Amino acid sequence: MPALLVLVSAAALGCSGGGESLEPITPDAFPAFVEKGAQVGFVDSQGVRNDTANCLFSKSNLEPLFPDIKEAGVASGLRFNQCVPERMTSGAAAVDVDADGDDDIVFTRLTGHPLLYRNDSTPGEPKFVESTKGSGFDLVDGATNGVGYADIDNDGDKDVVLTGVASRQMYLLVNDGTGKFTEEAVSRGVGMVDNEPHAGQGVSFGDYDLDGWLDMHVNEWQSSIVAKLGVPSHSRLFRNLGAAGKPGVFEDVTESSGARVDSVVDTTWTFSSIFTDFDGDRYPDLAVVADFNTTRFFWNNGDGTFTNGTYDANLGGEENGMGLAVDFHGPDQKPTLFITSIKSLTDCADDSGLVGTGNRLYVYDSERKFADVTDRAGVRDGGWGWGASFIDATNSGSRDLVQASGIDEPWTNPAGCHAKDPVVYWRNDGSDTFDEVAKQVGVVETKPTKATVVFDADNDGRMDILITRDAETPVFFHNVTPTVGRHVDLRVSGTRSNRDALGAIVSVTQNADGPTKKYFVGTTGTYLSQDSSLLRIGLGGGVEPVHRIEVYFPLSEETVVLTDVERNTTVDVVEPDGAQVAGS
Repeated sequence: MPALLVLVSAAALGCSGGGESLEPITPDAFPAFVEKGAQVGFVDSQGVRNDTANCLFSKSNLEPLFPDIKEAGVASGLRFNQCVPERMTSGAAAVDVDADGDDDIVFTRLTGHPLLYRNDSTPGEPKFVESTKGSGFDLVDGATNGVGYADIDNDGDKDVVLTGVASRQMYLLVNDGTGKFTEEAVSRGVGMVDNEPHAGQGVSFGDYDLDGWLDMHVNEWQSSIVAKLGVPSHSRLFRNLGAAGKPGVFEDVTESSGARVDSVVDTTWTFSSIFTDFDGDRYPDLAVVADFNTTRFFWNNGDGTFTNGTYDANLGGEENGMGLAVDFHGPDQKPTLFITSIKSLTDCADDSGLVGTGNRLYVYDSERKFADVTDRAGVRDGGWGWGASFIDATNSGSRDLVQASGIDEPWTNPAGCHAKDPVVYWRNDGSDTFDEVAKQVGVVETKPTKATVVFDADNDGRMDILITRDAETPVFFHNVTPTVGRHVDLRVSGTRSNRDALGAIVSVTQNADGPTKKYFVGTTGTYLSQDSSLLRIGLGGGVEPVHRIEVYFPLSEETVVLTDVERNTTVDVVEPDGAQVAGS
């Protein structure tokens, strides 16, 4: 059995902050946000949309890159197939590119190179400076859409992956440790240059084979005007060859692993994916959320292969899966999968033909089966849903849920049926039942939104929200809640495990006789985007040190135990390397 490492004090692992005299407080019942996108520096649009006669995937636009492209597709509805992809774009990620402790922002764009904004904030005053020139992002030639980041080569910094849209390839930008990047997708095996246009969506990371190196899954929603039956899509699973002496070099194992999502009778419609161990066997399973009743859930067999268990697990009920988020739910703290979809409007005669019964919240039950608790939780109706993130905006210890929504489809009758779907903010009442309170808390936006990113932009102890709008500037909701609870921030890293410690599980017990809450380390979902890697644990208004925090690493099966952790501190937790006590 692996050793259990018990640390009497968080200071043994590297602890900063805290030390002030604390008095009991009562966090505000509702958070408060103020939109400050332009004010903090986000003034660049993420693209320019073409008119319906000359959309992104029209032959006239694709022909310069793909001379052999043909107009005929496998599905009808020419304008729909040409124009929809550019109305499902605009990714963003909160990633500390230069390891200075502040989350910077990477934006993808339909037109022009992607953008890098450096964080120049001070507590209470968020500020970002456009810093793309000379970063390496300025050399990316092609439209981009999804964005994710991870330490793919275990060298201690964050590398960035961008999916392409109407472009030749996917992009992998390798960080030199200072925030300067070099694009190396082709040489590292993930470029997918095959003379077929990409229609990339989200990207996710996880160590599915528990070899200590992060693997990658990427998604594609194919425009059937250009897709060809029998030609593999760019929705692929890539295995990291680090254990074979090739750190950050990948091989395509989509077919051999059993994780193929391509249909033999139709094209591929995947939007988002995530690696999460739902059944507690240590090995991350793979959820792939997709349009048109094609969501797939793959159980990890523990031998490098997966088994499609979607319907036996009671999953796939949402008709048009798009975004996702994971958390733990209920008094038993069971793993939970939230999937955004489409809720048809009763006051809009939408002629799209889509059936829309809304979002789904699935809670893992037992024996590889989930329970649908959507209606009990109150999160079904999010309009035309896209990205979603869990957020503890008041540091109360209960996580709310924010969701982007809306799409402008001028070719429908009536035009723009879902063009004014608002951003949705569900407040958790403390029992994992949610009420929609977006207007009340100040999260108001009625233009179509796509990706959600949750992070503490200005390190003031309050989590903020960044939301993208396709072919628009983003909106930034600064958290200005007057009184928030206290917190502990965890920075977790692996030694035998992947450096980002993706897949680790944190258990927090505030009081010796109190309940335990759980948290996943790392990527927790959304659409085209990625939240901060910093794990914030809301603690409410108490003053006593946290009784116990456990950090479990699935690869080594080691558990780091922290006791008497001071509130309002940041703790660095490092996986034991098997030879010495973990340190920082």
